[in-house]
Amino acid sequence: MRRDSRKSMQAGFDALAPLYYEFWGEYFHLAIFEPGADVADLPAAYERTHRRYFELLGAETASNILEVACGGGAFAAWMADHTSGHVLGTDLSRGQVTHASRWLDGGRRPNLWFEQRDVMELDDLPSQFDAAVCLDAACYFPDRSGALRAVSRRLRPEGRLVVVDWCRAEKTTSLQDELLLDPLCKLWAIAELESAATYRRKLEAAGFEVLVLEDLSDHVRPNWERGYQAALRALAEPLRVGQLLSIATGVVRHGPRVVRAAKEQLSVALLARAAADAGCLRYVLACGRRR
Repeated sequence: MRRDSRKSMQAGFDALAPLYYEFWGEYFHLAIFEPGADVADLPAAYERTHRRYFELLGAETASNILEVACGGGAFAAWMADHTSGHVLGTDLSRGQVTHASRWLDGGRRPNLWFEQRDVMELDDLPSQFDAAVCLDAACYFPDRSGALRAVSRRLRPEGRLVVVDWCRAEKTTSLQDELLLDPLCKLWAIAELESAATYRRKLEAAGFEVLVLEDLSDHVRPNWERGYQAALRALAEPLRVGQLLSIATGVVRHGPRVVRAAKEQLSVALLARAAADAGCLRYVLACGRRR
């Protein structure tokens, strides 16, 4: 069962990542906007967001930093540019790791490297880490508790973990579940969403002292309009030759479900915005220190 889940997840991200880069950008996670910030200045919002996560990790003075499910490597590259320590980005998807390797072109960032690796297979990494981070990805892990334990084993005592993830509200109505969260999880290939409270319990069970547990939902609202507009743009613009070739390659490699999944991402954008506006989909930051 786990092997099938792993294979499906890898195929999905390999096939769909180029569409995300085309219509969303290099960073898959959301930007945090503080009160009064210019919502049109996305680069500044991401810079503040990254500095916030970086400070929580204590990453500026860390010798070894691990990013789990690093995607295309943009945040790992940002961290490598802001520390003299080493940064390792791991991801299940071969396509994502290939995309991430662009950040190393020309011998840039000698303190950065990437590996294709399942989060459940970290034990044979050659060193322990001072800090670890996982952004907008843990919800996809089939065994979230096991994944947190796997990361904990690779951290030194006192090492910090920052997880930012999609969660469900502590209490939802049956209508919210039926019309929003259940179809969203199905399209996202998520078994279930944690709540902030269950994240706390699972982090503590994995050996972490929870230092910060914060609902960022109100601070990321401008991203929903950006996602909505990106979905509309994807619907309005004709497919270009490069996109057609990418999709065709995906069909050959992974089967016709790739095209169906690509179309479903438009529904995901609309459902996610509706779920966020209804208050049942939350965006949660957790920072733990390994005991």
